[in-house]
Amino acid sequence: AAPDVMVMRLQLPANQTFRFRAGQYIEFILRDGSRRSYSMANAPHTLGAQSQVELHLRHMPGGRFTDHVFKAMKEKEILRAEGPFGSFFLREDNLKPMVLLASGTGFAPIKSIIEHMQHKGITRSATLYWGCRQKRDLYMHAWAEETAAQMPNLRYVPVLSEAAADDDWRGRSGLVHEAVMQDLPDLSEHEVYACGAPIVMESAQRDFVQRCGLPPEAFYADSFTSERDKHGG
Repeated sequence: AAPDVMVMRLQLPANQTFRFRAGQYIEFILRDGSRRSYSMANAPHTLGAQSQVELHLRHMPGGRFTDHVFKAMKEKEILRAEGPFGSFFLREDNLKPMVLLASGTGFAPIKSIIEHMQHKGITRSATLYWGCRQKRDLYMHAWAEETAAQMPNLRYVPVLSEAAADDDWRGRSGLVHEAVMQDLPDLSEHEVYACGAPIVMESAQRDFVQRCGLPPEAFYADSFTSERDKHGG
């Protein structure tokens, strides 16, 4: 993964049935009762006999939970969690083409939705736009390229906002939601599933609706808000 992103596998209790929809999240409960939310990055059908969920965690320096995960957590450590939560999941009764918009680790629930589409044979046209700062932040770039190659209905467009000089980047640059608008100036017949930093989600929703004709009800979003975003720490 990227230097500050960890792909963590959480083993669920063997005696419990865990059912979730692709795109939903779980909450870890810390000792003081505070909570941290993370989306499942694997599709429900992949739980299998192992009952493992995949989570993508970005290290927030000074953050109680991710400092522990990145510096002190040991394999097989027991964590308290509840879930699933959230209304961010694929509406399968619609056949409109889709924009799957991810920023940073907002890629996690989008990955779950793509895996679910592949498993269910959903052939709706979909374009994944994944916005990150630099190439190293595209922590599952190879997975996205390979999956798009396997799915004729899926296109993958990575977008870097601060491509480094040594990235040797020949792809798209700038703001990820603006790349969508360049490619799809008319979104009136699309659905958008978006996940990532609040500022990206708010800009995308506003501009897609006002400038590209996206019906407001066709924008589904899950905003990743860290404790720092909420409380400054």
